[in-house]
Amino acid sequence: MIGKIKGLLQQNILKKVTQKIFNFYNSIETIYPKELVFNEDDRILILAPHPDDEVIGCGGLLLKYTNQCKVICITDGRYGDNNIDLQEMIKIRKNEFTSVMHKLNITDFKFLDIEDTKLKYNYEIFKQIDFDKFDYICIPNSLEQHTDHKAVFELIIKAYRENLIKNNIKILMYEVWGALPLVNFYIDISNNIEEKKELINMYHSQVKHINYADKISSLNNYRGMIASKEYIEGYLIMNIKDLEETLC
Repeated sequence: MIGKIKGLLQQNILKKVTQKIFNFYNSIETIYPKELVFNEDDRILILAPHPDDEVIGCGGLLLKYTNQCKVICITDGRYGDNNIDLQEMIKIRKNEFTSVMHKLNITDFKFLDIEDTKLKYNYEIFKQIDFDKFDYICIPNSLEQHTDHKAVFELIIKAYRENLIKNNIKILMYEVWGALPLVNFYIDISNNIEEKKELINMYHSQVKHINYADKISSLNNYRGMIASKEYIEGYLIMNIKDLEETLC
């Protein structure tokens, strides 16, 4: 009986979430995505739940707008390989992330060192980020099912509700573990796809398990159809005020 009740509750929650998502994407008036071009003075914050998310989701953006980006690696990635000692795994993933930042010539990067998979319990650390220095905040697709990826969206909204993020800041959602149901902006990475794959493959500890470079480039290639390009990174960009009102 308990199992049956739990199943019904889960179905009801799923229905409500699905309806909310449907209403949200129906509220966005767009047919084809527009090419994303940042102004020279735009400041871009990329939040990576784990070391590698930043290049999987935003590798092309980082290659094109290197000097305008700050990258924060939120968790320590300790559970990236169950066969490696946790502290050794942390060290490996930090070194990989740092090497990627150096390859990109990005000097403005930081680690929050929150335990992998525990982001949602560490808002006090997360909210110390100085969000108001930026015009765009890049986060994973809010529909992704990875606990840390979902937590980034949830904590961003919490920080906004506590007036730690200004009303006019734009949230840019990128794709890692799940495709966005809709994209309204894109960056053409047709001439940068091999560089992006090279950056992803610098995460040796992770690509030995999953071929992230080929998988995400396949999505970037598929996305290119809608913009008549070979490869694009697709994004959903909304003002945080509108995002909070429609999705939360």
